[in-house]
Amino acid sequence: MKAKLIFLLKYYLFWVGLSVVAKVIFLFYQWQDTETLEGGDVWHIIVRGLQLDFSLGGYIMMFSALILACSPFLKQRVVRMAFSVLTVLCLVFFSVVMTIDLELFKNWGYHIDTTPLMYLKTPGEAMASTPVWLICCLILFASAFCVGAWCFFKRLLLSGLKYSPGQYWSIPVFLLIGGGMIIPVRGGFNVAPMNSSFVFFHPENMYANQAAINPVWNFVYELMHIKKTGQSYSFMPTEKAERLIREAEQTEGEFPELLRMKRPNIVFLLLESFTANAIEVLGGLPDVTPNLNALAKEGVLFSNIYATGSRSDRGMVAAISGLPSNPSLALIKYPNKIVQYPRFPKDLEGVGYTTRYYYAGDINFGSFRSYVTMSFQSVVTEDDFSGAAIENRFKWGVHDEYMFERLYADLTVAPQPFMYMAFNMSSHEPFTVPGEKVFSGDDSEHLFMNAIHYSDRCIGDFIRKCKESGIWDSTLFILMADHGTRVIKHIDPNLPAAYHIPLLLAGGALNIQDTVIHTIGSQTDMIATVLAQLGMDHSGYKYSRNLLAVSAQPFAFYSYPNAAAIVSDKGVSIFNLQNKQFVAGDSIQENTTLLKAYLQSITTELGNTFKPDKQ
Repeated sequence: MKAKLIFLLKYYLFWVGLSVVAKVIFLFYQWQDTETLEGGDVWHIIVRGLQLDFSLGGYIMMFSALILACSPFLKQRVVRMAFSVLTVLCLVFFSVVMTIDLELFKNWGYHIDTTPLMYLKTPGEAMASTPVWLICCLILFASAFCVGAWCFFKRLLLSGLKYSPGQYWSIPVFLLIGGGMIIPVRGGFNVAPMNSSFVFFHPENMYANQAAINPVWNFVYELMHIKKTGQSYSFMPTEKAERLIREAEQTEGEFPELLRMKRPNIVFLLLESFTANAIEVLGGLPDVTPNLNALAKEGVLFSNIYATGSRSDRGMVAAISGLPSNPSLALIKYPNKIVQYPRFPKDLEGVGYTTRYYYAGDINFGSFRSYVTMSFQSVVTEDDFSGAAIENRFKWGVHDEYMFERLYADLTVAPQPFMYMAFNMSSHEPFTVPGEKVFSGDDSEHLFMNAIHYSDRCIGDFIRKCKESGIWDSTLFILMADHGTRVIKHIDPNLPAAYHIPLLLAGGALNIQDTVIHTIGSQTDMIATVLAQLGMDHSGYKYSRNLLAVSAQPFAFYSYPNAAAIVSDKGVSIFNLQNKQFVAGDSIQENTTLLKAYLQSITTELGNTFKPDKQ
């Protein structure tokens, strides 16, 4: 029994060690990029990357533990043969993926994923840009690595696998060990399961973050989560679709200037699940968000804004990159792809802003870490809290009162101008918030009302302190929800009411108050609207427009896996993505044409991001 346990431990460390060696080889192979690293970056790459190395080893250990659980019924020769076969198969796979990744990363700038699978039908074209001599060298290298690792395993590990037959009592022990491997595989006990963003650590150098990723783990992850990224729609010639979108997004011309200063500080609050149905000034329930209602009287309220999707991963991308929701895939889960799109915090950094992002929970959730690390100079997570904040945390992390306290404290010493973005969480299900209930009832609707009321109170306290300290006077506050919710009124997810959200501009940086803009717009339009006020170019945001422009066309696009829709001043058009039909009675001609153009453009553009540039 003891010999088996020691062997199992050594076997696990063998695979973790191979992953570390592969990482070192990667750094040498990409020497031109590695030269851009600073002193401690290599250390962080190795240490942070261990999370994925442990996860990959965990997968292999599940099979290993199963073999040893069966060993009481098998001869020692059979057990050794089983481990030999397992090791050879894994080594061949490991060596091939690792080696291909070395060259693909050098050419594409991101790790191997399922993209090469698209070229299996045309291997000649896929390898046409790679010299024959290099292909031969890579094959020799992969073979040498595989053989060398095999010899190491056979001499130092397999030879030590000695045991006596029987010992049936060891069966549950190894089954328990195998089951326990879910911990390293999943990345611990976090809410978010393991994903590549777990290892991201550098706010500026994307290569440093990529170097920490285990390419073999990444490829396995992509295979396990492979989707039909090729799901696209073709309703019209590409030129026509692009022309329709350009015309719809056209916002050239005059617009009112809302700011009394050129470069105000900016505080952007992304509000979890703040549906318009719970906000009285937007026609929602009374008394649920009294502070937001009052704040609307002090600023500019956009009353007809719709979230582009139904989840936070879509809302994050819309709020930072101005990208609409693809109905079948969340782009945030593909950091190598989304980095190709602009991010407005980076635009602000270009004109002198200091940027920071606050998410007082598990930043690995939904691949948030990779996205915000690429978008902001620094990030604050639940790991940066202590004391009462951690003692009173809930499922998703630190409650809003503590997060806003930290945000306020940081604002008082922040270098100006700054753009600090905070994403609250207490209004997220399961809606467990501290303090007494304001609305009686234990059903989900009343629990949500209490949660959003709590978040609203925290926002009110935060705004009050900003006013008292003078932060308010030179700051533009942006408040926008990440998405709506069906919890209140149990709205059909097809309908616009499920996506209706607030967008509010407030603060002493504004030169007007108590103003309501009724133009129908999208969550994605916030970026162009704000950048226009700052006198900055927003032409890089294809799906974002200045809602204050006289020429702004009133419409919003939203989607989720089963449907997509356009809301306009003419009505609503909803397209069922399952039967490819418009919902009866809603097929307004102008809407349907634009909706088809949007679906075609979004899915085609996404498909193109999954194709490497031709060299």
